[in-house]
Amino acid sequence: MGSHITTVKMNSFRKNTSPLLNVTLSKLRDYHASFKSICDNFSMDLSEFEHIFGASESAFVIWDTDNNGLIDSLELFSGICIFSDTKFDDKIRFLFDLFDFNELESLSPTDIEFMIYCCMSATFKIYSISSEINNEELTVFATKYFEKENRLTVVELIKASKNSPEVNDFFQIIKKDLIEKVDDIKIQQQQQQQQF
Repeated sequence: MGSHITTVKMNSFRKNTSPLLNVTLSKLRDYHASFKSICDNFSMDLSEFEHIFGASESAFVIWDTDNNGLIDSLELFSGICIFSDTKFDDKIRFLFDLFDFNELESLSPTDIEFMIYCCMSATFKIYSISSEINNEELTVFATKYFEKENRLTVVELIKASKNSPEVNDFFQIIKKDLIEKVDDIKIQQQQQQQQF
């Protein structure tokens, strides 16, 4: 996972400006509820995307990197979540619920690896990184920090995530980026006020 974090850090200046980033937890939940009521699988086309998010095609193409007219909803919601204006624990809880497909209130090691993959894939798309994700590296990381034999509850996942230096580094990069984005917005607002 270390090389993925380095790649994100080196490319953080390339971040796409999407209206879906930096949303509140309640807005994220609203989007997800709309998605579940409209879509019957894990992919979303442009018309569904526009209906759910009210966003344009320019926001859609960030996620449709293979240009097939469909986006992976798990990657999309993972990305919106990790870049949301939400506390760390709440981000992990949302991701946990998103990947608890069988509603067992626990995630298997495979579920956790898939969740990490979707988060990395979403991050690469947000930062316009065209590199491939190394699945073996993610497996090694997941095995190191998350119990490979047992299913994890949300509390255990939060604890394991907080104890992982890589997860902390990853979220620090994103947090720094979000702080810079908020500062840029404040500067733009001040400039607009000065014009009037």
